Amino acid sequence: MFRFLRKRRFWLELAIWMALLVGVYYVTQWRGSSSALAVPTQLPPISVRSLSGQVLALPRPPQQMMLINFWSPDCPPCLAETPALVQLQQWFGGNRFSVVGIAVDGSSTAAVRARMREFGINYPIYLASGQGASEAVGGVLLTPTSLLVNDRGRIIGRYVGAVAVPVVVWKIIWTWI
Repeated sequence: MFRFLRKRRFWLELAIWMALLVGVYYVTQWRGSSSALAVPTQLPPISVRSLSGQVLALPRPPQQMMLINFWSPDCPPCLAETPALVQLQQWFGGNRFSVVGIAVDGSSTAAVRARMREFGINYPIYLASGQGASEAVGGVLLTPTSLLVNDRGRIIGRYVGAVAVPVVVWKIIWTWI
């Protein structure tokens, strides 16, 4: 009799843990809401400024997979994820993949350059050119926010908060297969 209760309890606990795991993944990696309808599925034109002040447009379609990271040089979660983005660029950067950083409005060039030196950022960093950059992608309400865009310009991942590197690596590899 007690064996039966123990087995039943095991399966019940397993079901609860699995539901919690799925729930945590759902809440942290997919932020579905009614406002998600305004989020584009294709990368729209994004106008940015280089650190030297030149206005540029990100290529559409990008010709390579990109992880576009909207960040701020004074945002603790942004700074916490920066080493992971540097590592992603080291692992996958080249002709098929690139990390691109866009510092949100209010970020000074001096602060961005200081963070680039501090963290050894090895990917291009731009400044948002007005509200257009963040609004074009459906609005960036929190930093960091990252978009994973395939080589045809389709947004295949949107991550609000620090990126989960295993999830991004999985998506990159799965797309390349």
